[in-house]
Amino acid sequence: MPLDSNSSKNENILPLLRAYQVSSSENLQEQIVEIYMGLIREMIATLPISLINQTRIGNQRSRDRPVTSERRVSNRRTAERRSSDRELLEIGKLGFKKALAQFNPEKDIDFSEFARSQIYQYLVNFLQSQNLDSRNEPQNEREIDITPTATRKQETLEILQAYRMNPTTELRNQLVNLNIGLVRREAYHWKNQCQESFEDLMQVGSIGLINAIERFDVSKGNAFSSFAVPYIKGEIQHYLRDKSPTLRMPRAWLTTYNQGCKFIRNQRTETGHDPSSQEVADELGISVNEWYDIKLACQNRSPISLDTPVDQSEDSSTSIGDLVTDHKYQSFQLAQEDSIRLQQALDLLEDRTREVVEFVFLKEFTHREVAETLGISAITVSRQLKKGITALKKILATPID
Repeated sequence: MPLDSNSSKNENILPLLRAYQVSSSENLQEQIVEIYMGLIREMIATLPISLINQTRIGNQRSRDRPVTSERRVSNRRTAERRSSDRELLEIGKLGFKKALAQFNPEKDIDFSEFARSQIYQYLVNFLQSQNLDSRNEPQNEREIDITPTATRKQETLEILQAYRMNPTTELRNQLVNLNIGLVRREAYHWKNQCQESFEDLMQVGSIGLINAIERFDVSKGNAFSSFAVPYIKGEIQHYLRDKSPTLRMPRAWLTTYNQGCKFIRNQRTETGHDPSSQEVADELGISVNEWYDIKLACQNRSPISLDTPVDQSEDSSTSIGDLVTDHKYQSFQLAQEDSIRLQQALDLLEDRTREVVEFVFLKEFTHREVAETLGISAITVSRQLKKGITALKKILATPID
């Protein structure tokens, strides 16, 4: 359904918004998100170019990958740019979903304008969190410095008080840098429970930390770390829930798969080519067949839409669903055909024989119940049943003209 995002009040969307407020249906949520994808892309287009470029340059410098040709440099930069665009789109969706959850359709508020502010804030927070320090993945929990020392707690409190008086980006980034260890701990905790990278989890967790900074009330006397952790954890969990695949793999498989992918990336950087499956298996200490099974399972966790076109060209009208055989439909069709054929065969039997067969097999009566219903003996029921089965075998064995 097309949407004019510039309209002050879109009456067509209000029924959907009211329905979502009542049901909180994920399917309805995705439907509304799809309608507003144009608005999300519009907000991405309004972001400061300098902020986006700084983020991409920072990512390129942190990777520091050797290259051997200008073409490889160009391809790598194109891939990085596309990856950043996809990330911005996902963050924009998170901001939109937050707006959707908070919006009250009964109030006289333009939902498009309300959603714009949430999307833009989410995107800006995300880009600013990209440039923060301390983003290298720790090798173990000992490397995660989250000790709430008296000095750090006091400094955080002082900056929070200053931030309440004058909420500047500089002060907020100081608060994030002081408490980034909280994000590192949560990202490290969730890293081995999903297929998302540590860097992605750090980015999402940083948004939760920024939200905690915005909502923290200094006057209540609570510890900021205790207040911030639920926001960080909640943001990561929401992100993983929205991106979680339909099929869930054992955690050991995910860990092994991530280790294998990391080994492949390292070998590609050092040698310029990918290692063989045998080399990966040897590095992981498993057999090649085990590596094949784990890789296949992890790579096929996310379902593919049946509406996906087989040919990526614009003129293609054939989707995957058109090529998939519906066995349930075939089974139903065969069952219908068999039922019609059986009824035709029953109609060819003598009346008493047909009644006995129908009572026993279709209505599941016992021989005694059939005898009482038809006013005959149980022996007669048995004889008529045997006679009917023999006749049906002959009739059904005859080919249909």
